[in-house]
Amino acid sequence: MIPTATGTILLVTGALTAAAGVGFVMPRQLLALILGENTSDATVILMARHWSLLVALVGGLLMYAAYHPEVRLPAMIVGAAEKLVFGALVIASPLRKRRLTLAVVGADAIMGLLYVLILTQARFS
Repeated sequence: MIPTATGTILLVTGALTAAAGVGFVMPRQLLALILGENTSDATVILMARHWSLLVALVGGLLMYAAYHPEVRLPAMIVGAAEKLVFGALVIASPLRKRRLTLAVVGADAIMGLLYVLILTQARFS
């Protein structure tokens, strides 16, 4: 059942992931909302913009893979790695005490595990 819905799953989760791209334009607001960090430090703002761009590009790759099955394997591997590693980093940090951050990480973990499930089903089908 899941492999037939893979394109839809990738399109929806890719769009949700690409939404992090708003941080490229509004890095201070994204840092404050997701991480509870209010800063005007130029280095932190630069890194937030870069992170936002990279996550948005992963989202774009996932959406592209929705329509191009030949790139689904690497796209889902990259997506799962980005989401699950981010979750592990947050859980291992003081940010685990922030409810909104945990909600974002929880959603990312579900998406990442869904990609892993799809990949394992496709491999053993």
